[in-house]
Amino acid sequence: ATVRLVQGAAAWSLHSPTCLHRSLTLWWLLRRQGTASELRIGVRIEQGRFEAHAWVERQGVALNDRADVGRDFAPFDTAHWSLP
Repeated sequence: ATVRLVQGAAAWSLHSPTCLHRSLTLWWLLRRQGTASELRIGVRIEQGRFEAHAWVERQGVALNDRADVGRDFAPFDTAHWSLP
């Protein structure tokens, strides 16, 4: 229900909230409800560009994104970098 609340608020917002704004809001609301969750921030290089994305997980399951989001974006705790 909290995920749907945040998604609905974002859809009706006058601004265009980023994935980080939506995820921080969801993570904070879940904590206030006593629900343990993790804010994930992942990165990737796509066509030579650095990209980042944020989502919330509970027990390893993405709540506000696709289940396999961690396949496209490596969370900071697992990101490995190499320079050309």
